[in-house]
Amino acid sequence: MSDAKNPPAGIEQANFLSYFSFSWIQPLLIRGWSHTIVETDLDQLSKNDHVKGITDRLQREWNKEIDKTRAKAKATGSAPKKPNLYLVLWRCFGFYFSISCFTGILESVCKISEAILMGYVIRFFDNPDAPTSQGMAYAVALFVVTLFHGTMHHHYFFPTMRTGLWIRQSLISLMYRKCLMLSTSSSIATGTIVNLISNDVQPFENATPFMLYAIIGPLEMIFVMYFLWKEIGVACLSGLLVFVILMPIQTYFSRHFATIRGKTVNARDDRIRTLSDVFQGIELVKLCAWEVPFEEKILMLRSIELGYIWKANLMRASNMGIYFFFQPLIALFVFVTFWLQGKTLSPDKVFVSLTLFNIMRLTMTSFFPKALETIAESRVSVRRITDFMMLPELRGIEDEFQTKQDDAAEKPFGNVGSIEKSLDPSLLVEMRDASFSWTLANTEKNEILELSAKEKIPQYNDAGVDNDMERKSVDEATVKSPKKAILNNITLNLRHDELLAVVGPVGCGKSSLCMALLQEMPLVAGSFALAKNPMGKRITMSYSAQSPWIFAGTIKSNILFGSPYNPERYSQVIKACELTRDLSLFPEADDTIIGEKGVTLSGGQRARVSLARAAYRDSDVYILDDPLSAVDPKVGRALFDNCIKGLLKGKARVLVTHQLQYIKDCENVIVLEQGQATHSGRVDVVMQQEVEVERVTDDGHSVRSIKTRAKFVDVLREFAKKAPVITEGDEKVDFLKADLKDASVSLDSVTRVKSHATTAGGLEDDGDVAEKNLTVEEVQEGDTPIRVYYDFFRLGSSPFRLALVVLSLSAAQGILVAGDFFLSNWSSLPAEEQTHSYYPAIFGVYCLATVIVTLFRSYLFFYCISESSRSMFKTMLNALLRTGLDFFHANPHGRVLNRFSKDMANCDELLPYTFFDAIQIVFMLFGSVVVVCIVNAWILISIPFLFGGFIFLRSVYIRSSRQVKRIDSQTRSPIYSQLSETLDGLTSVRAFGVGERFMNRFVEAQETNGRAFFSYLICARWLGFRLDALSALFLGVTAIACVAVRDTQQAALVGLALNYVTQLSGELQWAVRQSVECAILMVSVERMMEYAQVKPEESGRHQHNPDGSSVVPNGWPHEAKVSFSDMSLTYPRGDSPVLKHISLDFKAGERIGIVGRTGAGKSSLIGALFRLVETTTGKDSQRGGIVIDGIDISKIGMHDLREKMAIIPQEPFLFRGTLRFNLDPTSLHQDADIWAALEAAELKRMVEGLEGCCGGRQCIGERQLLSLARAVLRRSKLIVMDEATANVDLQSDRMIQKAIQTQFQGATVFTIAHRLNTVIGDYDRILVLDQGEVMEFDEPWALLNMPASGASLGGSNGASGKGWLRRMVEDTGAENEAKLRQAAKEHWDRRHPKDE
Repeated sequence: MSDAKNPPAGIEQANFLSYFSFSWIQPLLIRGWSHTIVETDLDQLSKNDHVKGITDRLQREWNKEIDKTRAKAKATGSAPKKPNLYLVLWRCFGFYFSISCFTGILESVCKISEAILMGYVIRFFDNPDAPTSQGMAYAVALFVVTLFHGTMHHHYFFPTMRTGLWIRQSLISLMYRKCLMLSTSSSIATGTIVNLISNDVQPFENATPFMLYAIIGPLEMIFVMYFLWKEIGVACLSGLLVFVILMPIQTYFSRHFATIRGKTVNARDDRIRTLSDVFQGIELVKLCAWEVPFEEKILMLRSIELGYIWKANLMRASNMGIYFFFQPLIALFVFVTFWLQGKTLSPDKVFVSLTLFNIMRLTMTSFFPKALETIAESRVSVRRITDFMMLPELRGIEDEFQTKQDDAAEKPFGNVGSIEKSLDPSLLVEMRDASFSWTLANTEKNEILELSAKEKIPQYNDAGVDNDMERKSVDEATVKSPKKAILNNITLNLRHDELLAVVGPVGCGKSSLCMALLQEMPLVAGSFALAKNPMGKRITMSYSAQSPWIFAGTIKSNILFGSPYNPERYSQVIKACELTRDLSLFPEADDTIIGEKGVTLSGGQRARVSLARAAYRDSDVYILDDPLSAVDPKVGRALFDNCIKGLLKGKARVLVTHQLQYIKDCENVIVLEQGQATHSGRVDVVMQQEVEVERVTDDGHSVRSIKTRAKFVDVLREFAKKAPVITEGDEKVDFLKADLKDASVSLDSVTRVKSHATTAGGLEDDGDVAEKNLTVEEVQEGDTPIRVYYDFFRLGSSPFRLALVVLSLSAAQGILVAGDFFLSNWSSLPAEEQTHSYYPAIFGVYCLATVIVTLFRSYLFFYCISESSRSMFKTMLNALLRTGLDFFHANPHGRVLNRFSKDMANCDELLPYTFFDAIQIVFMLFGSVVVVCIVNAWILISIPFLFGGFIFLRSVYIRSSRQVKRIDSQTRSPIYSQLSETLDGLTSVRAFGVGERFMNRFVEAQETNGRAFFSYLICARWLGFRLDALSALFLGVTAIACVAVRDTQQAALVGLALNYVTQLSGELQWAVRQSVECAILMVSVERMMEYAQVKPEESGRHQHNPDGSSVVPNGWPHEAKVSFSDMSLTYPRGDSPVLKHISLDFKAGERIGIVGRTGAGKSSLIGALFRLVETTTGKDSQRGGIVIDGIDISKIGMHDLREKMAIIPQEPFLFRGTLRFNLDPTSLHQDADIWAALEAAELKRMVEGLEGCCGGRQCIGERQLLSLARAVLRRSKLIVMDEATANVDLQSDRMIQKAIQTQFQGATVFTIAHRLNTVIGDYDRILVLDQGEVMEFDEPWALLNMPASGASLGGSNGASGKGWLRRMVEDTGAENEAKLRQAAKEHWDRRHPKDE
């Protein structure tokens, strides 16, 4: 097990006495006294506490419940009801949980016995003839019963809280297991699932300790009322009247808690989802200067959430107030009623009655309403968790052949299996008129079924299907499509050894086809067959995603991905995937730790690691989604030849690509357009086909069929026609052997700006500083500093308000004690004296004042904490949005989100209640000690010893428990990080069949956290048991001391003292534990304070001149002239600069292409322009070095700079929400402007088909075009493209370049080149970088004709030429070199006409 390095489980080795007194946890506490506890000091989990066992048990019961509801629905013919999660939990944990019911009843018996024995002690003082031994016997009996009461109390709470832990852990694991099976069609946000796991399981943990009081409370109340009737007769009913008044209020609260809880979690979902989006897309937020609109949006969502939280806190404050003034209010009603009956009050009746009512007070005004509140909150969680668990699951295709022709309701998504004749033995995959869709609502399902019926999909014969389809005339073929399907009528055959290329324009469905092959997308029409291997099992698949998914771990673990290590295979894969050089640059080679999402790797490295992972696994089918776009042409060709056609030769391979030079080497090609396979077959055959695409549209009034001609094949033809003819020997090279490299020749894809910002020094793109950039979350040691408390309260309150809080707390306690002394005095008066109305009137004034001041202080205290929480969130959010990108690369997404979810929830909901409870009980304890010492001064002798014991126990406890709690908080972060990581790579996890491995990793993380939480839980019981024993001892000392000096004691004052000490016995340990709990919750505040104080970017958002005017003049930049003057750049924590003394001048309106090998510094140059990292200039390394239109950009604000530039990033990001918000978060543009920008990006048709939301199904190419639309909308004079055409097809690439020429006329454009043809022929000058230095800078034709060591033909800027660009062009091959030279010459001729 993962906890083998930890000490054995103490609970399993404990004897009865050790178990009874919780002594088995003492070794940990002893170690914590002298050392700082670390995770390996915690005990192993017992066999009953292992997460896997309880999760498996819950899974079995959940499956039984689902089967039961389905069977019942089938029997009755009705729709199935939701499974009952409560019943499932009861069947799993109910027996152990029910033990607490027995100990809870025993505890109630003890409490009632204490009150009865107290009556005997008080009456002993009223009877001078009673022997002292009798009083001593009563005092000792009171001590023993109180001790047993404390013991039962802790053996009630231990099983219930342990059950709560089991429920939390098993539900979290169950939901994670569900995530691994979740259908991609569910589209549930990562933030929502994180919220479910971090907050929605918490109510179960809160409910289990108190839930049984919903039963025990009323039972206890019945017995208490019986003894009260015996004491004071009918007057006890007036006390019951107080319950009748207060209980409806608390019932109202409990009902509304459920409603408010539901609204709160929904509001929190929205907030966390938006935060998750912002932090994932923080690079784009920074580059576009969108911090302010996103901050406003998050704060708006936060204010909605806080509105609900404040309502809940008002009710909690009222409940706390009711608990405090319950005793004086009861006393007023009961004893005034008793007085009105003409009866005489006596000390024994008064204080026995008060003690009995106090029993009900704790149970009925604290535990009982808490039971109702937590049960109500858990009902909300049950509903949300049940809804999540009932989301559609993605199941493997259960039969060999799926069709859409019978019994659609039986299987998920209507994937119905109808077994036909076996597949042709040579085939692995076969699709026949298959249509796939992401979502299938019932209405959609019906539409598709109806349409399929109209089309009358033909039944295929047993044999000859493929040949018939081949022979079918394709010249006049018409492809039809079911409505709302993403892929329509796909017919595909994949042989065992075939290499199939999939091409098409952006958004045509290429990645969706990969999802369909991986069975991630539901089949809605047609048929889909998968072969089985000789073992009779489903064929295996490997998958390399278009956006490479890299998880936190070593490079080796990312490649092996759970497969056994085979040195020979591993070495072959490393070599075939061109990773040998990269690994040699890493400090620990393939054992180098890489961060979450592979932030320390370049884009090309991530792509190659992803490809290596797919290639390492011995699979039947390899699905490779555009793996060659992120690498340079030389590496791309090596990957294709050595890996795809070499290492994987003889396997079935599906290669999605925009790089058309490779399709000539593929056996077959499929051309997709508008979700339909317009062409398929050999390349030369495909070129000759003419196909019409039929789209069925429904505008709500009529269904129309629109036929359009398939156009993408024209790209292939044009591609072929432009290919220059080259002679090799005496033969002409076929056009397919010619310049197919043209359209997608690429330079290696360096890491985007984000990756560079984390690089520590040296080679920016090679990620050679992996471990240095990832910070380990710190675990604070020692006490939470007083400064944290002060800063937290000062965030939301003025000193006057804080002084008012302290004054109101003191005043309420003082009035309460004074009222009790008055009641004691009243009860000791002679009968005739008690008849004066003066006494009940004055007592009534005391009680009324107590009620008013108590409610005032409760509301005021909760308000102060709520305001501090509000300000804390705002400060933390503002700080993170103002800090640099380096922070987000050093801290995993889950860790940051944990501060805003779990820590913030602690501050919002748990801290106000816990803090106020601790403060209120401390004041009550102080009042109790004062009263006892006034009654019997001799007790003062025992107080230093008893309180010395309390202080020692608290010190031992807090040293260990605080550290254990911090370990608990720290070990929760990996749970959220792994969840977020898994959801990002869910398709890869399922494709490789490593779900069980990831489940085991998650269980390990849960158990690591479980050890900390369980240890914390037992430490609390250890402390509580001993504090209650000392409290019982204090009660015994008080009773015995009073009996010993009986002649000097008044029965009324003894009764008052015993009444207060009885309360003390439970409340002292609770006060200590709540104070510690409060200190531990303040760890969350401390953690958030840490983020609130992160270092901001060096310049503010705006900079102003001394006269208040902006440093940036209106309309800046007017021309966008850019000048670099001896500029150098060194990354944070870096030792050496990655850009070195660069001096360049860029003219206004120039288009500049930036090229270079891996590690050249291309993206660092862009980072310098946007000031993602501060640059230096000159020998003394002062800030600056970059001037735009005469203004040094280091002197202006970050926001002022970035909002004036536009960027089309390498990895486009869409935020969840409307398309309008994604394009214009600042709401500065009219709808007409947005539509114009969309039309310029040729996205208008696509957008018109959307339903208003963004961030879900858009492919990377479409997202890239949306980034173009953003840039168009900004109308900036300075445009930056960071390898923006890496993931788009040739058509889209041309369109982007055309848009740059037309939409950005007069703008200065910087483009990091991915395809050489992008910058050669269209760009004015080319900048060649290498290792952070300028190698060449001139026009393309001048650079291509430069001698190996000669000077530039154009001579501009004086960069000494060494033939760098010429060699890079030569590396692309003779065919492509000819074309690139031709394009460069044509561009030179246009710029330098011969007649000049």
